[in-house]
Amino acid sequence: MFGVMNHLNVHLCEDAEEAIQRGHVYPQSEGYKAVEIEKVVVVRKGTVEGNSTVDLVLKDEAGNKFMVMVTGNLLKTIPC
Repeated sequence: MFGVMNHLNVHLCEDAEEAIQRGHVYPQSEGYKAVEIEKVVVVRKGTVEGNSTVDLVLKDEAGNKFMVMVTGNLLKTIPC
């Protein structure tokens, strides 16, 4: 399903070499496009429950714009 997500598929790697060995390489030939983060908007009470959200506004080389919203609670679940 495309849209709202309630989980993240997180992969931890010690360094770039391990990430490459585990296949975390995203070549353009496989359909991946590079994007730039154009803007980050933190909304302190962004959800109905009053929790924070982080909006990432992205732009690719062709000028196409994308937005990803992540909840603060979801970000906190990412282990460091």
